Amino acid sequence: MPTVEELQEKAAKYFKERPPNLPEGRPYNCCESVLLTLTEYLGIKSELIPKIATGIGAVFSLNGFTCGSISSAVMAIGIKCGRETSTENSQIIWSKVDKFIEAFKQTWGAVTCRQLTGLNVKTPEDMKEYLKSVHDYACTARVKFAVKKAIELLE
Repeated sequence: MPTVEELQEKAAKYFKERPPNLPEGRPYNCCESVLLTLTEYLGIKSELIPKIATGIGAVFSLNGFTCGSISSAVMAIGIKCGRETSTENSQIIWSKVDKFIEAFKQTWGAVTCRQLTGLNVKTPEDMKEYLKSVHDYACTARVKFAVKKAIELLE
């Protein structure tokens, strides 16, 4: 079993590794990167991963809502701890998700992509700035944080 640090680096690699067909191809977004890593950690293989996380990139297709690292961690926690029927209690997962979001907020000061980056990546200027000075640094750190904190809550 890989260490938490190795899993963090794996997620960072998914997030930062540029495919050879740039600009059409792009690295995995934050949500895809964290979800791929956490589902590998959980031993889950599915053709739906990372597909279900693609539209969440730059949080819901560049709209800047809740950070994709949070979204993917919540999905992974749900995969392991979520309920299978409507008659089951939701409190266990809600408690874990609440702890994750609170830790993220305490560490980063915000939970939305737009607040975290200070950019509107729908504009060409801000997207250029994001790729130049935010993606490989602050956002990569958040991807690593999401993997570590989610694993803590999943163990």
